[in-house]
Amino acid sequence: MANTRIVAKAIGVIGVAVLGLALPGCATSEWLHTSRVTQIFSPQPVADNPLVVPINDFEAVWNKTVAEVGAYFDIASENRLSRTIITEPKIGATVLEPWLGDSVTIGDRVESTLQTMRRFAVIKIDPAPAGGFLVKVEVHKELEDMVKPDRQAAGRAVFNNDFPVNRVREVVGPVPVAVGWIPRGRDPNLEQAILSGVRNAFFL
Repeated sequence: MANTRIVAKAIGVIGVAVLGLALPGCATSEWLHTSRVTQIFSPQPVADNPLVVPINDFEAVWNKTVAEVGAYFDIASENRLSRTIITEPKIGATVLEPWLGDSVTIGDRVESTLQTMRRFAVIKIDPAPAGGFLVKVEVHKELEDMVKPDRQAAGRAVFNNDFPVNRVREVVGPVPVAVGWIPRGRDPNLEQAILSGVRNAFFL
């Protein structure tokens, strides 16, 4: 009976803590942002891509967009003449890295845990026909292409009797360099997260 009461109290404390984190402004931890908690319990409506920002101040739109993209990626280049922002590729966050937000859904985190995925973003900010600016976000996913599976163990104990046993020892060193990256399409979940952040920054 006493154990049941202890478990019930523990569940109640955890529930209150989760509700407290879900309320705006109540999350005090740096790695668990309120926006990520509320995104799970109360997802925001889908944002248009490109997103119409009815503000004629290009610098304000540019700076807000750079700040929001910078929360997920390191910026590689900012070209105001072509109105293009390009980010550095970033390895996808795993289930063991909840403080990183580039893997938006649980499925994305599991995928990045089981295999090496990376993402990079290209953002275009163009004038809108009716005034303001159009913010277009493209997040591309890529899968690491290795020569062979990393640290492959299968087949090492299989010997061929037609040839002498190879006594050369494999040198244990750094992880083999990837041959390249295989495009895996775009990541609409992260695109929506960035666009929602831009929309909220302008209270749209």
